[in-house]
Amino acid sequence: GCINWSLKNEALGRRPAYVYYFTRQLPGDNQGAFHSSELWYMFGTLDRSWRPWEPCDHRLSDRMLDYWSNFVKTGDPNGDQLPAWQPCRATKPHVQILDC
Repeated sequence: GCINWSLKNEALGRRPAYVYYFTRQLPGDNQGAFHSSELWYMFGTLDRSWRPWEPCDHRLSDRMLDYWSNFVKTGDPNGDQLPAWQPCRATKPHVQILDC
């Protein structure tokens, strides 16, 4: 779905899309990664949840906040001291894995 959408936009000459796959299995109940489980990370609200977060969860949240802030400012999530996030292109359909 998301990859096909981003490739279609590329074919139409639109700006590149940055696709991610959130795979962090949340601590506390063995539910794994589920739809919307990344929202606590994306909005920096881990401390508003009952889950027993680990230090890596806070680092992941900080990284995601940096990616999203950079994307809002520039249209590109990349920035200083962040792991490189390549756009999803027809020649290389990259998907960024977000996990601890």
